[in-house]
Amino acid sequence: MVGSPEPFFSTPDHEYRRAGLWGDASVLDWFHLAVLSSGGKDAVVDRLGTSLTFRELDAESSRLATWMIERGVNPGDVVGIQLPNWADFTVIYVACMKAGAVINAIPTNLRLAELSQICTMTKAVMMFHPTKFRHTEFEGLALQLKAKCPSIKDSVLVDRLGVEPRDLWSFDHIVRTSRPLDRSRERVSLGADLAAILFTSGSEAEPKGVMLSHNNLIASERAFASTLNITWSDRMFMPAPVGHATGFLHGVTMPLISQITSVLCDVSSGPEMVKMLRRTEATGGMAVPALAEAILDECVGSECRLPALRFLCCGGSPVPRALVVRARGYGISLYSVYGSTESAPHTMTTFCDDEDRVVNTDGRACWGTRVKVVDPVTREEVPVGTPGEEVSRGPAVFMGYLGRPDLTARAIDEDGWYYSGDLCVMDEGGYIRITGRLKDIVIRGGENISVAEVEQVLCEHPRVKEAAVIGIEDPALGQRLCACIVSRDGKIVTVSELCDHFVSRNFAKFKIPEKVVMLQEMPRTSSDKISKRELRNRFAAGVPAGYEVSTAV
Repeated sequence: MVGSPEPFFSTPDHEYRRAGLWGDASVLDWFHLAVLSSGGKDAVVDRLGTSLTFRELDAESSRLATWMIERGVNPGDVVGIQLPNWADFTVIYVACMKAGAVINAIPTNLRLAELSQICTMTKAVMMFHPTKFRHTEFEGLALQLKAKCPSIKDSVLVDRLGVEPRDLWSFDHIVRTSRPLDRSRERVSLGADLAAILFTSGSEAEPKGVMLSHNNLIASERAFASTLNITWSDRMFMPAPVGHATGFLHGVTMPLISQITSVLCDVSSGPEMVKMLRRTEATGGMAVPALAEAILDECVGSECRLPALRFLCCGGSPVPRALVVRARGYGISLYSVYGSTESAPHTMTTFCDDEDRVVNTDGRACWGTRVKVVDPVTREEVPVGTPGEEVSRGPAVFMGYLGRPDLTARAIDEDGWYYSGDLCVMDEGGYIRITGRLKDIVIRGGENISVAEVEQVLCEHPRVKEAAVIGIEDPALGQRLCACIVSRDGKIVTVSELCDHFVSRNFAKFKIPEKVVMLQEMPRTSSDKISKRELRNRFAAGVPAGYEVSTAV
């Protein structure tokens, strides 16, 4: 049992309550409002054909909650959900809230080493897995995990592909045979109680367990919906994994509290995503840049674009300017969302912003959130236009890292400001542009080079589909820039081409990559971000044989 720890910072509770940003209501209370006012409306649909109205979601989750309580799940216990973007995830999420449990959403690509580490940290009492997803059968993995983590009393398998569980509980059988939970037996959670634990994706460092209260979730998603002017008729398309913040927050939680339809997609294939967007007539969506690019690729030459799609948000990594411009060519308004698992979202661009700011910034602070830029060393605020670390304060700032008060103290100061570790510049209107990570700097001959800035220019090259930059060790200069590139035509992009490209944009020559490594595809984290850690492991000491390489003469 994790319980509900006190926030590390000293922000008075009444400050956010007085502003209407926090209260006593839980996410479950908001869901019950949706059932009362929108019971017959689709709450969630998925790619495999499952569709549940809010009333049906209430009924299925109540039967599952009865079983969970009878199996000994107590208020504050952690329940792990390792599922793809299937409607069943939402059923389990709501059932956990009815049982008073804390949800731990887990990516489907984690295996025994990571899962046992997570479950040991959370002391999970119950786990939900798919029977099979992609090329992995999960029953053996679930049994190994249960044997390794004695806190797990029950493991449940969710089958959508015709593979029946052999030695573990069947989700379908539980929902089919259990009786509904009476509303009077639901465990009451308050806004300040711990609601969810999400683990960061670990693209730069080891994952950390982020603790979020009901108030955090509600404030985050009310701000997201308000900023995008989401209304009752919207349908939110979500291909980002529900085991990570983007999918869990904006694809599942936001629809529950906003009474709109959650459209869950469990594949990252451009044709499949576009097919689902058209079939469901989704009006909005969110994806990392690579998935947004895949959607646009599928629209090429198509007479029927995506007429219902009112907006597509992009986040998870800096949004290439070229991608925003390209989306407009297909009649799609693409907006940048900047945030983190610890506090989502911080800033956004919207339909209210002028074209220059939509294309060239990551937006300004969302409703209820304050953003400033500080010197990374002194933590003093810097003047407009001066690079520094992005810092935010608001009702969505997390409660702390699970079991790591030391890391919490580094990330949040005593006034409640969250230090993101991201570098940015703010203009006179409060709009910011993320320029990199504090830890993602290449030092070449004494010059500090922002990797994000170089990557942004690389992605503007017409033959570059994706790019990631790392530092390669060099005895003379300390480090040299190496560009890892996926090209649009499958052919090598030379250093000479990049040199002409950078010079034409008036960039200093020391920022031009001196080595290019061609990849068929980028290594990715479980949240579909490019894994810089994996690229460094492969290439930081040099490029092994087997890769196409272009090097500066």
